[in-house]
Amino acid sequence: MRLDAKTLLRVYTFTVLALVYAPIAALAVQSFSESPLIGVWEGFTLKWYSMIPGDERALRALYNSLSVAALSALSSIVIALLALAGYRRVRRVTLVDLAVYPPLILPDIVEAVALLMFLVYLGFPLGFYSVLVGHTAFNVAYAYIILAPALRGGTKLEEAARTLGASPLQVFIRVTLPLAAPGLISAFTLTFLLSFTDFIKTLFTTGPGFETLPLMIWNRARRPGLGEYSSYSYLAALSTLLVASSISIAAVYTLYALRRGARS
Repeated sequence: MRLDAKTLLRVYTFTVLALVYAPIAALAVQSFSESPLIGVWEGFTLKWYSMIPGDERALRALYNSLSVAALSALSSIVIALLALAGYRRVRRVTLVDLAVYPPLILPDIVEAVALLMFLVYLGFPLGFYSVLVGHTAFNVAYAYIILAPALRGGTKLEEAARTLGASPLQVFIRVTLPLAAPGLISAFTLTFLLSFTDFIKTLFTTGPGFETLPLMIWNRARRPGLGEYSSYSYLAALSTLLVASSISIAAVYTLYALRRGARS
């Protein structure tokens, strides 16, 4: 049977997707195994998931992750909006635009070490606020890139509204916000997920007594078997919930974007 280019491309695409999601599927299967050991199936169980509500350390780490992610996303958007305020009507590439892109391509480990050294030089206490600063410093670039097209595309409509007698507040509420809403939602969703699942920067910028959910999973995975909360299957259950939450948020946003695109 002769395969055309379109069929080969589809086979290639599904192969790549299978390689990406196969480890996640194996993780999910492990979380339902009766055995606490990796790769050992002793029957189906939900006991690992039923243990999560009683794990105070995991719940505290989840609260820390959500707090840092939400505050980092909001802070990143505010900083990006302030940075864009003076360049909305500039059509050429500015120095700010050039400064935004390097953080996106630098290795995470390099940024993490640099953040740690900078915070130590300043005498900044390591803990919740240092992690928040580290995540925000990284997320601002993403927020800026997402918001720039959304805000720079509406200047003509805003000028038309002002010409017709609208006040600056009316222009902001009735023109600017509706035009920027998709960009704001996109920026918040992406920066929230990046912060919520971040490990490298959290590891380098956290202090004693403060850990997020990814960091807690890693700390327990380093010493498996010390208790039920450190077993591989329990950690698989925690990781599965973390992955499922991230995928759910991304899926909800994708459906929103597709429906908005269909309406427009």
